[in-house]
Amino acid sequence: RKGVRRIMKKAALRVLAGILLAGLAVSIPAASDEGMWLFNMAPKDLVQKRYGFALQDEWLTHLRLSSVRFGGASASFVSSDGLVLTNHHVGRGAIQNLSSKDRDLMKTGFYARTRPEEIKCPGVELRVLEDIVDVTETVTGAVRPGMSAADAAEAIDKAVAALEKEESERSGLRASVVKLYSGSLFHLYKYKTLSDVRLVFAPENAIAFFGGDADNFTYPR
Repeated sequence: RKGVRRIMKKAALRVLAGILLAGLAVSIPAASDEGMWLFNMAPKDLVQKRYGFALQDEWLTHLRLSSVRFGGASASFVSSDGLVLTNHHVGRGAIQNLSSKDRDLMKTGFYARTRPEEIKCPGVELRVLEDIVDVTETVTGAVRPGMSAADAAEAIDKAVAALEKEESERSGLRASVVKLYSGSLFHLYKYKTLSDVRLVFAPENAIAFFGGDADNFTYPR
């Protein structure tokens, strides 16, 4: 499809830019910034002070809703029609499952020129983080003075399970309480689950595995 071709062309240009920037970085001392931050705890004041850029809540929400959880990895929406882009190794399992003796998609790659040609990926789910709620007080409040470490851990587990069950039944979303900063914070993540996932494009494995590194840390994908 034309939309896919435009996206792939832009992606190629970004990769080229990344290669050029990587070459420049060799001669420039690397300096870390503030690292990663949570969607609901963006360092707005610091970014405003240091870079003169105002992080608006609307933009941060757009960023969160554009991000996709793909198993234990990540992906991103790249079109308003739900086209999702991720690394080849993230979708490798789905590509292998769709292959057969007579149709090895890992070897030949795949491209659906029309929507009817897209192949449904059985068992594949994508999750979109719809909302985040701070439930620290509720979770830590389950621990009573004088509790042993084992009892305290059990109380926290029960509080977490109750919150997840209640939210899932109330909203129909996938609820998951995330422990942050070694238990200093507990946030309830609410995920929308997308189960109708279809393969649109995948390069052949010879390209995806170029350089001998299946991940994206050495060679830009």
